[in-house]
Amino acid sequence: NSGTTVPLAGGAIYTDAFGTYTVGTSFASPMVAGVAALIISARPGVTPAAVKTLLQTSARPFPTSGADNGAGGLPVRRCDEPVRTPDPDDDSQCYCSTALCGAGMLDAAAAVSAAVQAPIAAITVSPSSPTANSAVTLSSAASTLAAGRVATGWSWVLLNGGGIVSGFSSSSSAATATFTPTAAGSVTVRLTVTDSAGISSSADVAVTVAAAPVVTPSTPSTPTGDGSGGGGSLSVAWVLCLLLATLLLARLRLRQKQQLRAIRALRTIRAS
Repeated sequence: NSGTTVPLAGGAIYTDAFGTYTVGTSFASPMVAGVAALIISARPGVTPAAVKTLLQTSARPFPTSGADNGAGGLPVRRCDEPVRTPDPDDDSQCYCSTALCGAGMLDAAAAVSAAVQAPIAAITVSPSSPTANSAVTLSSAASTLAAGRVATGWSWVLLNGGGIVSGFSSSSSAATATFTPTAAGSVTVRLTVTDSAGISSSADVAVTVAAAPVVTPSTPSTPTGDGSGGGGSLSVAWVLCLLLATLLLARLRLRQKQQLRAIRALRTIRAS
């Protein structure tokens, strides 16, 4: 209706995306942003994924009655049915569903109430860059709980193993869970946290796994031992000993040659 604060007699019966700016995503977006701000104010540190979950799970169902397409209009159709008249104004209203239009109608009070009361599940992946054939640990430690409540239950579900994970290698009902991927790929896991008031919250995470690093055999290094035990490089002392032995051997050979010359000289004198 075109009235400023109250319905205007003789004004438009309803607004539409063609006649005013108050219908459509340009009008809905700031409303959702405002509710998101209220959620963050109520639960500082909440993740964007948790805000989305709170908005969706607290939404009201889409209406299934009450529309009339104006005086003399056609019966209200489902939004997935085609318009039944060349004039859109005669058939412009429709009933939506979660299959067509999302989770439902925004409910600010319910969303903020849920943010204050419900646990907010969050998943931390370690290591942050997983590789094939190495264990991956998922932790619920980043989850937040309402004041005065504690976590009493955890449930880990493998939504999609991606052909590289068939199950958890640890308990699926503890605060942490572990799996070991066999190759590169993607794995999707859901965590559901239940608090001491019996309220639950879920969060999903997609873990991207890289191929295992290729290990290149290293070139054998030169041993640095002292030469004992059947191997190792020659130490300085050992080299000096070897050099000294070589000099002594050379000196001994020189003496033998001198003695041999002396003997030959004596033999020559006697013979003459």
